[in-house]
Amino acid sequence: MQLAEDAGGPGHRFRFIQLPFNLAMTEAYLDKSEEGRSVMEAARVAGIDVVGSASILQARLARGLPGQLAERMPDTRSDAQRALQFSRSTPGIAVSLVGMSTPAHVEENLEIAAICPLAETSFRDLFSPQS
Repeated sequence: MQLAEDAGGPGHRFRFIQLPFNLAMTEAYLDKSEEGRSVMEAARVAGIDVVGSASILQARLARGLPGQLAERMPDTRSDAQRALQFSRSTPGIAVSLVGMSTPAHVEENLEIAAICPLAETSFRDLFSPQS
């Protein structure tokens, strides 16, 4: 934040960061810096909103996901929806971006809006072996 203040003064408008975040790229949530915080934790402390990009990783996460994800996200009907549900349910992510190339993709991805994001405990459970 010091750099933002140095560049723009105390009224700087640095409010958002955008970074890739998805099932295959979880570093911003899991990896800790030397200060012991993840990027998401540091952003929260600084009052910065995080915009997640590459939510379905250029369609590579739209198919072929492990069956355990379907079991843990029973309200979703496709791997693309599960990938979006993961990203948008991540504590600290304000919005998850996704590109779509067909009207069918738009319709499928919009269906996720009718499903509540995962509760924080359910999200954290995704990182532990299923019992």
